Amino acid sequence: MMIPKIHLKENTYRVYKTGIPFYDAARLIGVAHLFFGTASTEIVDKGACWEVKGIDVRRDEEQIGWVIERERYKSHDFNQKVERGQIERSLKKLYQKINNNQNVSFNGLPATRGGYPALKEFDATLSRGVRGIDPMSNYLLLVSVSTKRNPRGKKYNIKDEDLATASIGFCFSAVARSGDCRTYILPIFRDRIVLSGFLNYNRDFFHNAGQHVSNVCAAISILLDLTSQKLPVTDFVYTSVCGQNIILKSGYLGFERLCDLWWKIVEENYEDKITILNQIRSYLYETRNVDQRKDSQNFQLARCLANFAVNLDVDFLCMIERLKARILASQQNIYPALNLFKSSKDIKEVKEMVGLGLPDVPQEVSQALAEALELDEKGWMNQFTRLENAADFSQLIGYVEYIISRGYYRELQKEGQPNIRDAMNRAKELASILKSLSENLADEKKFRAWKSIFLMDVLSRMKFKGGE
Repeated sequence: MMIPKIHLKENTYRVYKTGIPFYDAARLIGVAHLFFGTASTEIVDKGACWEVKGIDVRRDEEQIGWVIERERYKSHDFNQKVERGQIERSLKKLYQKINNNQNVSFNGLPATRGGYPALKEFDATLSRGVRGIDPMSNYLLLVSVSTKRNPRGKKYNIKDEDLATASIGFCFSAVARSGDCRTYILPIFRDRIVLSGFLNYNRDFFHNAGQHVSNVCAAISILLDLTSQKLPVTDFVYTSVCGQNIILKSGYLGFERLCDLWWKIVEENYEDKITILNQIRSYLYETRNVDQRKDSQNFQLARCLANFAVNLDVDFLCMIERLKARILASQQNIYPALNLFKSSKDIKEVKEMVGLGLPDVPQEVSQALAEALELDEKGWMNQFTRLENAADFSQLIGYVEYIISRGYYRELQKEGQPNIRDAMNRAKELASILKSLSENLADEKKFRAWKSIFLMDVLSRMKFKGGE
């Protein structure tokens, strides 16, 4: 007896781009989850649109009730402006069109008549109207602030299918908050992906250090949560709202460099490099409720870490090293900083992230310097500051040699065999190791980056005591 073949219904939908980034991404994710659910969905970027195809297992209105409830919980404005019944009615009309083989176009354009007012949470631009072919022709479509007293622009009414799909896609966004400002964030992907099941990542973030820090914390967390799914994130789209009525901005977060770094790590399956992103995420999470009045250094370090993660800039790296040293020297609330770049292995990965072709830190030298500084429990920060302020590599080597010779002499004193010549010879041997790197660190930018990495390596070897 021949077993009959089972033919599963396949479908393809096209989600056309409007040029309004968050709104487009929300509709794309909404279509994928609404029609293909937990099955595999293939998404291909065709330029003007995304092609979304897979086995058709679309849900009815009752099955997506959880989506609506989560969305209402996330957004106060959503709770006030859009009733659950509106989404249910839009879903019902959408399914009726599909069941009756009517043409459904996910083009995101305004409804010719009727429709539903688009929420500013779908994208800030939607509260003023579409940008149009030439957005610069009307600056009011680009301004960053809108209030009730200046309600310029036409309301953007969207069709049933766009309300339904954008609402579901919005549910999968992460919300990053700071003060009364909130940013809704969605990842966007490269040319072609296969999405199996739901997008699954942490969706709630907060940080006192500012909206940018909160956004970075959300982006890093999403990337780390998606690591095992191997979905190539290329950037994030967002829309920000402040208070009840003021719209801030929308568009792309501009995290391409961070996403590119993360994706290379995923492709290489190099878990050690993921630990750096994990440490940055952990530090931002642990300091999210920091009070600037009581702990300004951890507050500032959070900001520098966020900027470094996005830009991988040498100046931010230098500031991270300086702030970490001062937090450890203060002996107060040191544990978040103590767990950041806490080993020589971590420091080496940071060096690779900077990407300037810097030479490795000689571990023998940094260990000897760490031990010498530890012997001066109360005054080590003064010596450390001299190292930070070294104007060039030659001056840095001189300071290192001086500090190590003093430290080694103190060790010999403890052993009852003080010999200044032995101490100086030992320090010169270690200084000569540094001198061999001089040619590679002649460039001022390379020197500053290497100096910060070297000093962070020294800090990672020192032992500190302190309370929270």
